[in-house]
Amino acid sequence: MIAQELDLAGLRRVYGRAGSRLFYTRVARNARHWGWTEPGQSKWRLWRAQRQLEDVLGRRLALPPGAEVLDAGAGAGVVARAMAVRFGLAVTGVDVLDFHVDEANRLSARAGLSDRTTFSWGDYHRLPFRDDTFDGAYSMETLVHSYDPPRALAELHRVLRPGGRLVLLGPMSTVPLDEMTPDARALLEPYLDAMVMTGAKVYHARNLPHLLAEAGFAVEEALDATPYYTPTTEAVHAYFRLPWAVLRRFGDPARWLNLRSTVEMYAVREYVAWYVHTAVKPDAVRPDAVTPAAVEPPR
Repeated sequence: MIAQELDLAGLRRVYGRAGSRLFYTRVARNARHWGWTEPGQSKWRLWRAQRQLEDVLGRRLALPPGAEVLDAGAGAGVVARAMAVRFGLAVTGVDVLDFHVDEANRLSARAGLSDRTTFSWGDYHRLPFRDDTFDGAYSMETLVHSYDPPRALAELHRVLRPGGRLVLLGPMSTVPLDEMTPDARALLEPYLDAMVMTGAKVYHARNLPHLLAEAGFAVEEALDATPYYTPTTEAVHAYFRLPWAVLRRFGDPARWLNLRSTVEMYAVREYVAWYVHTAVKPDAVRPDAVTPAAVEPPR
């Protein structure tokens, strides 16, 4: 049984250690997400791939300028600022790590975007907002940290206005953990524990559409975007394979969990998919709403 409580200390270890902060500021330019590479593009343009993934999100939200949007797990606010600048959205970000909130507000102020992006402490399982507050919401690779995904989805549904749009982007296993080979599970499960990716033990490519439907959403699309993410996976594995080997041999591997994710998880890539789920909070029950069975990946 998954413990349904916030592991704040664990998340602080994942994102607050010096090695993680260095990785995110220097390598990822303050972002906390992967990238999207179109066919024919170079896989080595990692920052371009990050920007393109942000554009995928903005297009899936499909909201007019000025629409109010919730960023559930905002990190340093990179995605929120992209939504504000490129799509004209007004973004409210929440995060459970105080140093993320401080960093997001500082960077938005420096960019002159404090009027279009605001950030505060908040747990997306218990959002401090009234019902029907937002036109849209998204999670950019943060639902993996959810300690109770059904509860988080229900809460996102609650704060959306009727007709509001939800976009979830991120990695997930292609099958439940107990259907993996013993070797793959033995490698993946300790990594999920170390990275506090509790949600990734609960949902996977087969059942997330069902969880969305149970929360009250109509699922528009469950896009298997793995081919667009794979180039980034290959590039970062090539970049950091040697540094990780050195750090693992002569240093403390626990300080460099992000490098571990780029190298060791490459061995279980056949069990990892990247999806973009787009869903809507219906105005009312519609007979033509897309059902999870219509978008569920094949077994």
